[in-house]
Parts: sequence; C-alpha cells; structure tokens
Amino acid sequence: MIVSESLEERLGGYQYLQLLRQYRHSILPDNHPAVLRVRRVMKRIIQVSGLPDVNWEIHVVNDPREPPNAFVLPGGKVFVFSSILPICQDDDGLATVLSHETAHQIARHIGEKLSQMPFYLFGSLLLQLLLGSSMDFSSLVALLLEMPASRQMESEADYIGLLMMSKACFDPRKAVAFWGRMQRVESVQPMEFLSTHPSSSTRIQQITEWLPKAMETREMSDCYTTTGNFMDAFSFMR
Repeated sequence: MIVSESLEERLGGYQYLQLLRQYRHSILPDNHPAVLRVRRVMKRIIQVSGLPDVNWEIHVVNDPREPPNAFVLPGGKVFVFSSILPICQDDDGLATVLSHETAHQIARHIGEKLSQMPFYLFGSLLLQLLLGSSMDFSSLVALLLEMPASRQMESEADYIGLLMMSKACFDPRKAVAFWGRMQRVESVQPMEFLSTHPSSSTRIQQITEWLPKAMETREMSDCYTTTGNFMDAFSFMR
C-alpha cells in the first residue's frame, strides 16, 4: 500500500463533487422514503463498521438510465441508485449491498488498486522489453494480474460485508437470495476470468460456505455496540 488514506479521501472528495454535479437533478430529497430507508439501514452498518467518525453522506439517485448499482467513496460518501432497491426487496437485501460497499472502504480497496497501478504498468513495459515487441501488453497484464486481484477484493468485501450485516443483526441468509435475484436480472454475464467481479453464482457459493460463521456472528451480536473493524476477516483469504 503506497497510497495514503488522506490521498484516497482527497480523490474521493473530487469524485464526490463531480457526482453531485452529474446527478444534481436526480438525487432524491433527504425526506424521501427511499432515502430514509437507506439511512436507517446504513446507520446500523456504520455502528459496526469501526468507522463511526467518518463524515457520512448518503444519497439516492433516481435515474432510470442508470443500471442497478451502489458504491461508497472514500470519506463515507454513499450513492445508491434507485434501480437496485426492487432487487434488494427488503432491508436485509439492502444491507447486503451497503455492507459490501462499506467493506471496500474498511479494506481500503481504492488505495490498494491505486497502489497496484504502477506495477501493472511496469509489467506491461517489461514484457515489451523482454519480447522485443511494440505491442501493448496492458490487456494481457489486466487479464493475468489486474482482474484476478479485483475479483479477490470483491470476495474480501463480500466476506467482510457478510460479517458486518450479521453483526448489525441483519439476516445473512438473505444475501444468498439477493445474489440469486441479481443473477436473474443480469442481461449479460461475461466469463468470470474476463471480469473484474466474481460471477453471481460464485458469490452465492462462497456466501453459502461462509453462512455458519455469519450466523454465529449474528447470534453473538447485540446490534448496538460499535466495536472493532473487520480487518481480521482477511485471514479467510490467506
């Protein structure tokens, strides 16, 4: 990790202002029921995230042109697109999405990706030198290194997020149902090795394997204590 948290937050702040301008006519007002619902679920996730002092800002974007999506920028800027809410169905489904996106921030995946970029560039240039070719090897480097690393981060976020939603007393079993619904609405499913994300079927399989741990976490939780952060969850990947 060669990128500092402060740099991540500055970059997140720039992107946040751009998104506010881009969706200025589509962001729902704070008193809208969808916004109140997202804030209610997010409040419980924040309580167990280990990030209570972040300046959280939550926005719901109602733009029918946008696909189902949600993300959290560094610095706690949350964007949820209304098209994902019917797929979530209930608060447990919504918690699946929000805890996953929050987990990316806990694990500092943005900083990790930024830190890896110079090495990917170096790898591409090294291949050109070794093979004596003027070809652009960036696509090959992306296929062999960048995409697998991205899928690893997504799986880490799935696992950390599953524990978080469980600790916040959401039902982790609903995460399996959510990804089943997501799988049904995906119009095109690229082969997993050509994607930056695991397939929905892979996610369902992994989450099913992690459910015993998640249910144990849920049973031990009191839902109101803000404790810990979930970085020890990385141990499952090593």
